[in-house]
Amino acid sequence: MTNRILAASAVLVLGFGASNVAIAQAPSWSAEQTAVWKVVEQSWVDDVAQNGKWPGSYVDDHMVSWGADTPSPQYKASMEKWNRFNNSQSKTLQYEVSPLAIAISGDTAVVNYTVLQVTQRATDKPEREASGIVETLVRSGDSWKFLSTTGFDMKKK
Repeated sequence: MTNRILAASAVLVLGFGASNVAIAQAPSWSAEQTAVWKVVEQSWVDDVAQNGKWPGSYVDDHMVSWGADTPSPQYKASMEKWNRFNNSQSKTLQYEVSPLAIAISGDTAVVNYTVLQVTQRATDKPEREASGIVETLVRSGDSWKFLSTTGFDMKKK
């Protein structure tokens, strides 16, 4: 999780609570959009759990990630290395992901969403962050894999 946030920080939706956004959009989603969102949600569950499934089980071998806290794009091996390190340094205490838009064309999906999270590094005071994330997923058999991710800070308290 921490690597994902370092690479792609979370967003708070303008004036709307995260649950309002999900409720407003989810009923109009296609089965494909719903399947893509389930992969995104589950990737966060596994990332926060620090169970070793993120990023390895979720990303395409050609994955590239770039965020405000990395000087250049990272590929899969680098993401995995930094995710392991960040997991040893900090923990996510609370988070919420909220979908904004999911566009699918053929075997490619682009997901725009926000993340609100509280993290803590060692004994430091917890930090609350809000970020916007844009991720591209590609169909891999009958599931979806992350091909690219980027994000931007929206607000820090």
